[in-house]
Amino acid sequence: MIAIAAILTGCNAKNQDVSKLKTVETHKAGDLNLVLMNDIGELKQGQNDFVLQFQNQQGQPIEVGAVQFQSSMIMPGMAPMSGDSEIAPAGQTGTYRVKANFADSGSWRFTVEWSGPRGQGKTTFNTNVR
Repeated sequence: MIAIAAILTGCNAKNQDVSKLKTVETHKAGDLNLVLMNDIGELKQGQNDFVLQFQNQQGQPIEVGAVQFQSSMIMPGMAPMSGDSEIAPAGQTGTYRVKANFADSGSWRFTVEWSGPRGQGKTTFNTNVR
């Protein structure tokens, strides 16, 4: 019994309770909202862990399938700086965990692509990193 409980607890460890998170950014892409959330409501220079959730217009999470996430920072006179990031399903419908490292503060460009039950999509938007 204890072993089964431990296994079930381990399986649920990747589930993220988004009700306790603060919104960092909301971006509209067609009939979807992409909502970035974390514990403090902002992204900061260095290592960040946050959630990306796809929602319908009523604010309900919606499944979009496979998701890719990229970040870059445009700096005048220099090549764009890429942010090191990983994205993985968070165990809830339309919800993904993102681990990203932003080397500098300022305006970062996020590119999100998805492919699945709602078809294919791609959007780009800027978010401030403090």
